[in-house]
Amino acid sequence: MSIPLHLVTGFLGSGKTSFLKHFLKSFEGKGKIAVIQNEFSEVNVDGPELRETVSYDLLEINNGSVFCVCLLGAFIDSLADFIKNKQPDLIIMEASGLSDPIGVGQIFQAQKLKGTVFLEHVWCLVDACNYNRIPALKLRMNHQLRTADTIIINKVDLAKLKLDEVITQVQEINPFARLLQGEYGKVSLDGLKKALSFYLAEDKSLGRPDIASGVIRSSREISLVRLKQFLQEMKKDCIRTKGFVKIEGGRMVFVQGVFDEFRIEEHRHFVGPAELVMIGNFDRTKNLQIVFDEYVGI
Repeated sequence: MSIPLHLVTGFLGSGKTSFLKHFLKSFEGKGKIAVIQNEFSEVNVDGPELRETVSYDLLEINNGSVFCVCLLGAFIDSLADFIKNKQPDLIIMEASGLSDPIGVGQIFQAQKLKGTVFLEHVWCLVDACNYNRIPALKLRMNHQLRTADTIIINKVDLAKLKLDEVITQVQEINPFARLLQGEYGKVSLDGLKKALSFYLAEDKSLGRPDIASGVIRSSREISLVRLKQFLQEMKKDCIRTKGFVKIEGGRMVFVQGVFDEFRIEEHRHFVGPAELVMIGNFDRTKNLQIVFDEYVGI
């Protein structure tokens, strides 16, 4: 059965570990939660501090970003073994502050992880005080924001006059994400608690649903009509759809869907690969990439 994974991103010092502590405390005793911490350096200094918060299983991946090709294969192997040995109900992964998660979907496409884990939610923390201080790394920060389902503007108690400016910039980059404001990484998780009650309920006699995720990549243009036809075909098995697709004229559109309801909006400021992530009860013999390519080529 598939295990939901929550990814936490955000630049260095944005408050990811503080949010993770808040998250763990909020769900303490409500299920078996596992944590993955990815540090760019050789040593993880946050692990011992987190262990003082609550008890959980920890997988540490240090000395680079798990989204980098150099670590990707080893991380997939480690994650597969970790899931097999620990069998958690929920996984929350804190990415390196220097990570570029734009290609996160490829992790869940790996044969070893298919049908085992799926990406349920992406959180991105923003340091409201220092957001504009490192322009050389702005593109990397933008990619973190674009992959997010929920963006937390953190340190709002310290930002003061900068806050409105930061919110405006963030919404220009990702106008589709839910936006929250927090201090010390703390935000309300009430809505999330209700959503996760399905996975963390004490009565697990029915188990979790067999959910799979797929990533579609294409540099080719597809007509808007064909894109809608493709989504129409997939809606029967699809639970969640999110990503960017290149349509005629070289335009990029953001596609977001929940079950059979889809929204397609042009996104003029997007710079990055065209990737569409789909989560659902798909026929394992069906290759989503091939199906999409057939619509592109029609």
